Amino acid sequence: MRSHNGVTRWLAAGTGTALALTALAGCAGSGGSGTIDGVAPSSLTEPTEPITLTYAGAAYDAKQIQPVLDAFHAAHPNITVSYEAVPFDDFNSVLAARLTSSQDAIDVFDVDMPRTAAYAARGWLTDMSGTFPDLASAVDPSSLQASTVDGKLVAMPYQTSTNIMYYNKTLLAAAGIAAPGAAPDARETWEQLTEDAEKAQAAGAQYGLVFDQIDRYYQLQPLAESAGGGPGGTGDGNLTPDVTNEGWEKAFGWYGSLFADGLSPRGVAVADTPSLFAAGKVAYYVGGPWWGTQFVGEQGLDFGIAPFPAFAGGEAATPTGGWSLGMNPQATVEKANASAIFLKFMGIDDGGYAQYLSALAVPPSNLEGSAKFYDSEVFTDPRFTGVVDLMKSELATTATIRLQTVGYVEFEDIMTKTFSDIINGTDVTSALDSASTQLDDAWSKYRQ
Repeated sequence: MRSHNGVTRWLAAGTGTALALTALAGCAGSGGSGTIDGVAPSSLTEPTEPITLTYAGAAYDAKQIQPVLDAFHAAHPNITVSYEAVPFDDFNSVLAARLTSSQDAIDVFDVDMPRTAAYAARGWLTDMSGTFPDLASAVDPSSLQASTVDGKLVAMPYQTSTNIMYYNKTLLAAAGIAAPGAAPDARETWEQLTEDAEKAQAAGAQYGLVFDQIDRYYQLQPLAESAGGGPGGTGDGNLTPDVTNEGWEKAFGWYGSLFADGLSPRGVAVADTPSLFAAGKVAYYVGGPWWGTQFVGEQGLDFGIAPFPAFAGGEAATPTGGWSLGMNPQATVEKANASAIFLKFMGIDDGGYAQYLSALAVPPSNLEGSAKFYDSEVFTDPRFTGVVDLMKSELATTATIRLQTVGYVEFEDIMTKTFSDIINGTDVTSALDSASTQLDDAWSKYRQ
């Protein structure tokens, strides 16, 4: 997957990987007076002696995050944060090993938001409710919800996301299709969009409608939500599969038809979908604002933006979620204090980490800090007219967090394969029935 302003690993967060199931077994702190036993300090004190924290991250590489660390070190000279970038595919196994290590422990680490409940169930997260009791006034609601388990704040949200719909003005004009509006109340329906995509393809577009993350739950969940099908799990702990209801059947019967009818391409990797739109081959492209720099760089690409569509009669729902920061629950008192100071810097202080990055690909969770994202030069391009107001509105009103369950990792893996099967022609009822059976088996260990 290509890199774009640090978004490579962030996008990978929606792919799904096998989570190491190693449970914590008495991790030891690295010296100091006692441990916090999974509850962060209620008050923070600037260290008077030097202390070093190890930060394992998957959202940014070392070069991208360094300006943030430099600013933190300047503000807190007695705390040194040693950053270790970890490939996303290896991240969970690294956490399993390093959170149990007495010699090579990590102190703070990135948390992919939908995995928060799974990490909490494994004992990997610290209760920070008493440390940051007023976080609701500082971050967007969906980020806060995704960082909370059983009413406890167990991670510090620092990055979120949203989606928009791009369209090729040239291809729409050739088909006599009026360009959609950018205002939230101009949201189109998937049904109408399908008709227009067919017209655009008949008039010369290679593809009528393409999704950025073509087989990923992150971007496809809103289809089921808008069709009334819910997130895919229900019951105690969301551990009862719920992917065979009428809403899921409707949403993914429609989605499968895009590929059966040739409006969307089979055999195209997620990493390659933005290039199709950039090359002028796609009439409508549903994707993230992080592709803006690439699209604006194509001088011959005349595009506009519109809201993420919804099904007729259904509620609007849009993808969201990003990264939070967790704290080792077996840290020493001294390290817990220093770690909480770092988390506060990343998520709260002066708008959070974002002000120190040279470029942003996704909006910060911090409401004040998100202003820098919205002021990005790329959004001043006339082709992006209306996008800032649209993104703000979607994050405030339609953002839909991914399924919150300890079984999320298994869920994501199974659904990715299921979506791929539907794309390649498997009957939607058969595919969803099979997914339900697989989920029921995979989640049985959590229900015992």
